[in-house]
Amino acid sequence: MESTRARLLPMLELLLPTAAILYLLWNGDREFTESFYRYLKTDQATIQIVVQVVSHVLAMLQVSCLCATLNLSTRFRFLRRSASLHDLKFWTALSTTQVDLSLPSFYLAVAAAFVVATFVPGALWAGALSPLFVLKTRELGGQILPAFSDKTRANWDSQFQVRGSRIWNINDKCTLINDARGLVPSCPVPTLQGLLLLSASSVTTLDGWPRKHSKLDNPSWEYIGRSFGIGSSVGQTNDNITDDRVLYYNYTEIGYVANVSCIQNSTSDFYFRLIGYTERNISASEYQNTHHPELEFNHSLPPTRSQLSTYFAEGYLPNSVMGVPELYPVISWHKEYENITAWAASANDGRNLIAVAAGTNLYQKLNQTQCEAFFTPTAFNVTVNRSQQSIAVKAQVPAEPQQIEPTGHLVANVMHSINLLARMSPSLYVSVLGETLSRNVERMQKQNPPLNLTEAVTSAVADSFTAIIDDILVAYGASQIINAHDTTSGAARGVVEAVQIGQPLYRHLVFALNSLLILVVVSQAAHTRFWHRLTKFNYLDFISVGIAFSAGGSDIAKAVLDEHQKKGTDWVADPSDPIACAMRVKWNLNTMLGDTETMAIVKSEDSGVVRRRRVHKERSRNSVKLARLDSNSSALLGSNLD
Repeated sequence: MESTRARLLPMLELLLPTAAILYLLWNGDREFTESFYRYLKTDQATIQIVVQVVSHVLAMLQVSCLCATLNLSTRFRFLRRSASLHDLKFWTALSTTQVDLSLPSFYLAVAAAFVVATFVPGALWAGALSPLFVLKTRELGGQILPAFSDKTRANWDSQFQVRGSRIWNINDKCTLINDARGLVPSCPVPTLQGLLLLSASSVTTLDGWPRKHSKLDNPSWEYIGRSFGIGSSVGQTNDNITDDRVLYYNYTEIGYVANVSCIQNSTSDFYFRLIGYTERNISASEYQNTHHPELEFNHSLPPTRSQLSTYFAEGYLPNSVMGVPELYPVISWHKEYENITAWAASANDGRNLIAVAAGTNLYQKLNQTQCEAFFTPTAFNVTVNRSQQSIAVKAQVPAEPQQIEPTGHLVANVMHSINLLARMSPSLYVSVLGETLSRNVERMQKQNPPLNLTEAVTSAVADSFTAIIDDILVAYGASQIINAHDTTSGAARGVVEAVQIGQPLYRHLVFALNSLLILVVVSQAAHTRFWHRLTKFNYLDFISVGIAFSAGGSDIAKAVLDEHQKKGTDWVADPSDPIACAMRVKWNLNTMLGDTETMAIVKSEDSGVVRRRRVHKERSRNSVKLARLDSNSSALLGSNLD
């Protein structure tokens, strides 16, 4: 009889795959360690090799279990029913997962499909075992936010001082950090004047899409859309979000929505007053003798003409203190009032106003533009994309958030910075201020061709001052974090790139396949009573088959040759010989020969259609001489055909 170990083999082969899939189902969604994440990032090839090897081993055990069950069940069936040699070849092809081309077409198709199907478990295991980068949402702790407390007032509220009814600019108290953390001044103006004006000149997009612009203190980061003065902590080296697996995160920050509205005010009282005009003509010879006496005089040189106009940009804004007008000098290297621009900003009496004055020629369209800025405390949702190094700020539903700086000094300092910015920019050949505003007016006209000139100017100027306000607020926030170390924190929630083993779909498919195999093995074991009284003869074993056919003598060969002789053909050892393959054989326990196991030919007809016969009737009708074997031997016996 077949050993217990051989009959237990299909069940034993399923132990490891079953344990593996149960572990994956229980722990498949668990996030693996950061060290494994980093290793997977750097050496994915090695991981894939390991996955392929393990997948093939587990799939091999499942396929081997199926083939072993098939072998045991067909051998058990062979004990009780006859089978043609075609059937034996077919069973052999299935049990060894081979495509035998000598099989009949139907058997060949089934065998080929079975072989293809045996590749499926390996593919499913690879999908269930492959480490995947997945996105997990988690709490990231506190996000650093700027604070504007009294203890650091010397940092954020010392540049502009009220003396009497005038505002004094005290720039010598400003501090500056310019290192790996970025360019972070405690006074946005004058340090950032060039960046502020550049930002204001291109704030209006040509296509109407949200503007992308660099963060002034750290240009490697950019805002998508308006910054609203928010997100100053992003990109700083002391950012609490240090896990480089974090792809993006968001948090809430309190700030201001700055809305700027502009009009053309024909009664504006902010204007230029000419206070001096200097013109000097110097002949070429005089200039050459004075500055380059070593050179030979060139009589063809024209005389040199130089002129300089000096103005006061002066006047009152609607919220100015009477008796204290806005006043600062402007110079130009042009004839009177040509190509000059100035503006003044005032925070007083609960209003924040800006007035623009312009001379003739290039910037005349900007003259008498007046704007008002409104600062509304608002809670913002900040989304930080670390992979793209971008920041998106969105105002939440208006509520009554706590003031970030309740005294109003921060807002006033923003307006004073805009006022100081105009006084920092020279205007010789062209006006820096005029060029800044005019470039954005041109962009507004290209974006909205239907706008008339006045509408384009007021809209573009409003956008420019809005951008300046947002950037100044960001600069103040960054300074509070880096220079003053005055911070608070807010909860941050982010999406982290993590590693998990396999996709859930493939884990469940492998579990279903493994469960089906268990069902097949158990049902076959129950149906056959654990393959009770199964003999050791195995049609897959060459020794078993060889000895059995040898013990059968020449009967099988004679039967085949006789059948070929009837048909007038020769046997040429063709593995697909229909006469030989149609022959049916059956194991039989011969009590006449001492309970010797024998194999008897039942019948093979010319048409290949087989009908079964009982062995005792076959023995009575045929003159077959059975070979006597030992009590534990096997024999293949042939008979004459009817």
